[in-house]
Amino acid sequence: MKKYLILMSVLFVVMSCRDSYEITEPHLDVWTDKAVYKVGDTIIFHIEGSPDMITFYPGSYGKEYRYQDVERIYEYMPTLGFRAAKFAGNNEDCAELLYTTEFNENYDYTNVSAVNWINISDRFDIPPIDGTSATFSDAGTADVTDIFEEGKPVYFAWYCKTNEASQRTRFQVADFNLKGIATNEPDISGILVSQAAMGFQWSLNPEAAAQTSNLPSITNSLIYWNGIFDNTAGLLKEGYAVSGPITLPDQMNLGKDYPIVVKGMQMENMTEYTYAFEEAGEFEVTFVGFNVNFAGRKEIVKTIKLTIEE
Repeated sequence: MKKYLILMSVLFVVMSCRDSYEITEPHLDVWTDKAVYKVGDTIIFHIEGSPDMITFYPGSYGKEYRYQDVERIYEYMPTLGFRAAKFAGNNEDCAELLYTTEFNENYDYTNVSAVNWINISDRFDIPPIDGTSATFSDAGTADVTDIFEEGKPVYFAWYCKTNEASQRTRFQVADFNLKGIATNEPDISGILVSQAAMGFQWSLNPEAAAQTSNLPSITNSLIYWNGIFDNTAGLLKEGYAVSGPITLPDQMNLGKDYPIVVKGMQMENMTEYTYAFEEAGEFEVTFVGFNVNFAGRKEIVKTIKLTIEE
């Protein structure tokens, strides 16, 4: 009898703990005062209910509920764009953008300079010399579909130089990124390969490499042609900032969409949430309420269709 009472006591405690962790169904209701608003209007979403957490998908690109567990996959056109700055000195023609599919990844200067490089500088607006400090300008964006061949990686190179008997001009490149533009939705784009991921490195001729200061450099965000300013008694100094091998994916994967967290578990219940749309269109707004604990979670989804006008 004593063992039976002990067993019943243990079962009672276990069941009590189980009940304490049981997840209740969340309650959530959301509504607006009207269905049509203007761009920039502060929209009040009235909220009724007390779920542990609430997340919000406004329905704009990157924040649509239908992509919360589905990756955005697109057919795309590859493009290349960058910003550049050219300043100081008198070497107006100090930089050219090249590419090849024939590089053997030997970054020795003699080998690099012998590669069959193709000049594509004319596809971009490389800026002229401007002042004595870096002022970046957008060099534009170009379709580079034609330079990629099946099974052949592409290598980019910035060929830079300081002419014999001249004053060195500095040249810098930033945001050198390959982007994809969705074929059927041209407003949608994403970075395919970033400048940091391209792995540029300098291959310098002996005259450029022998400089005791102001050597050309590369960081994750900047390609920098530099050198001693006074080259009036010097020889040609040149170098190639060469990327690693670049291949493109068959499709552009921009990943899943993520919500805005409206209410966290430690926050008090709320009765309203405000939001303003920055562009016109038809939007399916989604609120998701969660009750959650160690045993799992339960959710409720509420959607509202809104029209946003100019």
